[in-house]
Amino acid sequence: MLARFEYDEWMSLEEYLALDHENLDQRYEYIDGHLYALAGGSNNHSYIAGNMFSILRERLRGSPCKAATSDMMFQLPKGNCLFPDVSVSCHPEDTREIKNSIQFPTLVVEVLSPSTEMRDRVRKFRFYQQCPSIKEYVLINQYRKEVEIYSRIDAEWKYRRYTSGDEIELISLNITFHIDLLYENTILPEEAD
Repeated sequence: MLARFEYDEWMSLEEYLALDHENLDQRYEYIDGHLYALAGGSNNHSYIAGNMFSILRERLRGSPCKAATSDMMFQLPKGNCLFPDVSVSCHPEDTREIKNSIQFPTLVVEVLSPSTEMRDRVRKFRFYQQCPSIKEYVLINQYRKEVEIYSRIDAEWKYRRYTSGDEIELISLNITFHIDLLYENTILPEEAD
């Protein structure tokens, strides 16, 4: 979840990386020279991101692919730095050494929040489309059972939408799971008493 601008002046990538290395109490995403503070999310946001991480970690066990939480920075080719809610990299440069960032994710997941939904859907998606290693971008609604997936197939992005009762397919990782696993422990308005 992103908060409003916290630092209004332009900052170089080198200054940002130094700040990120020194300041462990507050995380910022770096987009086009500006910082956006990462704020705490709702319990649903946390449960859904945790459930997605758990599903991926379990299904990827024994493979060269590794799932990461929002603690892992994704440094994009053009210098922007983001902290997706969950990501998966299968690239040896990301998975075979101790690092604080990845550069070649295969899959990126964002749990949508009211304050960040437009940024996730538009601006971040444009960044992710420019990264050739990314094969799928997953957007998860935290208020109703709805998952949207953009999959890169050859040079095009294909859209799929999953809702209550569906089996979700992550083509890039050859993984399927029931949507209910993602929403375990959540309180959805449509299901609340």
